[in-house]
Amino acid sequence: MAKRKSVAKPAPREMPWWIGYATLALIAVAVYANSLANEFITDDKLQLLGNPLVTDIRNLPRVFGAGVWSFLGYQGNYYRPVQFLAYSLLYCVFGPHAFGFHCVMLLLHVANTILVYSVARRLPGAAWIAAALFAVHPIHTEAVDWIAALPDVLLTTLMVAGLLAFVRQNGAPNRLQSAAHCGLYLLALLTKETGVMLLPLYAGYAWIVQRKRPNVPLYAGMAAIFAFYLALRIHALGGLAPAQQTFLQLGPAAFTMSAAVIAASYFASLVWPTGLNFFHIFHATSQVTPQFVLAVVALAAIAWAAFRLRARWPMVPYSIFWIALTLAPALNLTGVGQNVFAERYLYLPSVGFVWLAGIAWAWLRLAAAPVAWPVAAVLVACSAETVARNPDWKDDFTLLQVTLKQSPESGYLHNLMAGVWVERDQFGRALEEQKLAVRYEPRSVVFHKNLGNILLGVDSAGAAREFEIVTSLQPTLAEGHFDLGLAYRALGDPARAAVEFQRAEELRRANVSAPSNRRPQ
Repeated sequence: MAKRKSVAKPAPREMPWWIGYATLALIAVAVYANSLANEFITDDKLQLLGNPLVTDIRNLPRVFGAGVWSFLGYQGNYYRPVQFLAYSLLYCVFGPHAFGFHCVMLLLHVANTILVYSVARRLPGAAWIAAALFAVHPIHTEAVDWIAALPDVLLTTLMVAGLLAFVRQNGAPNRLQSAAHCGLYLLALLTKETGVMLLPLYAGYAWIVQRKRPNVPLYAGMAAIFAFYLALRIHALGGLAPAQQTFLQLGPAAFTMSAAVIAASYFASLVWPTGLNFFHIFHATSQVTPQFVLAVVALAAIAWAAFRLRARWPMVPYSIFWIALTLAPALNLTGVGQNVFAERYLYLPSVGFVWLAGIAWAWLRLAAAPVAWPVAAVLVACSAETVARNPDWKDDFTLLQVTLKQSPESGYLHNLMAGVWVERDQFGRALEEQKLAVRYEPRSVVFHKNLGNILLGVDSAGAAREFEIVTSLQPTLAEGHFDLGLAYRALGDPARAAVEFQRAEELRRANVSAPSNRRPQ
């Protein structure tokens, strides 16, 4: 009997290369589509709508000689001209309409998702799941939904694109490519201070993953760019970081322990992104507490894992290196804003985290396949949380209502809510909120001033008391003396009013209240 010929099975068709990119783009759009109806909120109204450097294109050249808050009369520590350049160009296109700006934020997030996938394609079995997690991770909602977080999202685009090019060039770009990397480095530095980490991220990849010697010509060129940036920054701000300890004043021990706790909290938020909050109230750690011990143990365990896996899976320590390096600037607790722990600061570091998660899932799929696929359902949970979180950023009123339930003891939030009530002509509600703001932050000049302004039309004596506090907290503030003069005049005391008006005029002439490096509180 003749043997039957065995029929060879056809080889499985390989999925077209573009499918991965297309599905990731669709996922990123799907989870943030409901954010496009959101409006401008909080800092958007100041930095964008109320900023002549943005709304008048003739002022565009001035952005390179000004800090982020210089248009309000002080410099601060932030020098980000690319942010205002982007705002100005977008304002020319979309005008004062938030929809166009939110479309750009969403498109940047889609681009970042694709870039994360492009780098991760060198990790077998890990790329798509890593990029999908980046697309839907709930910790990104603040960065993507808030137009003021443009520097975080745009910087991620620049840095991941730079790394992708560096990887494709095998860590050895030619002269023209090196010049392009230097130009990209300058753009990153002018976008946000964290851009300084692009150089060490290149060097770290070459050393940890490629096991190569330093590319001295490239790094020397980037170092020269950094020196040029420092010159621009110091010229614009009047110093390297002139507003240190504006919001927080911590001694060395409290700074170190608090930074460790905050760093561990950031890592925890990447792993378990629940309890999302626009304003996390900061409590300094000034002594050894269980929370501090747990933070140190967790950070040590992460460092140990990076060391142990450096030979077998070099992208594991590099991903941890990426997280630590890009998070480091946010740990300058006395140099950042009042909101010390901010979720938008995790947008760039999360790139390293999703690479780690992708590697872990790929390993799990080989080691315990029945467990791996149910674990992938976490993407659905993250998507649901992101979609549910987006409407919280609809407008100031909605966001503040949600956030005040989470952080009811924040004077900053009560002050913002008072402003919202004033816009709605609800002065009674505004007065309640402003009193709470002063109660929780009694040394804030701005909060007392705002309370005085609300009281001025209904309680002149109360307004006078608030403005007296303003002038005692900041005696050289001309505006404070002028407001006090208005309150005295409303009380029927023209003599005392005249004294305050004269004092305000003297201060203005002496230019004592000219732009300073300290933002009023």
